[in-house]
Amino acid sequence: MMTTNADITIFNAVYDKTTRNEKFIPTVIRNVSFYASETVNTNDGVLTDQSAYKIRIPYLGAEIDGRRKYVPEERYNGDSSTWTIRHGDLIAIGAYAGNTAILTRAEASEWASSAGIKMISITDYADNTARGCDSTKHWRIGGR
Repeated sequence: MMTTNADITIFNAVYDKTTRNEKFIPTVIRNVSFYASETVNTNDGVLTDQSAYKIRIPYLGAEIDGRRKYVPEERYNGDSSTWTIRHGDLIAIGAYAGNTAILTRAEASEWASSAGIKMISITDYADNTARGCDSTKHWRIGGR
């Protein structure tokens, strides 16, 4: 079994045809593995953040909000019974406790900031649930 040390919230983006804006649907996932490699580099006196984050969501053992089902990104349509992993979607390192089911990017960022929770953007991911025994299957996410 995978060692788990965090809860996260994935904010999946969906396009709102009415407002012609991106909206985000939060999905809380408990019991994930989180690793942060936080570094700062300096170049000609300018500090740059080079932090990288790795998250692994175990196929078995993770508690997914409302028993939502994972769907590949190309099949995700914003249905409240599903969740996905996509480049550019947001992850909060903590459980979303708000009452709003659909948020704007600004609202999601404001919530994370007011709660003192780090918000990262998904830069890469892999679905490692096709092979291996159930105890080693997982979704791997990288972010900055």
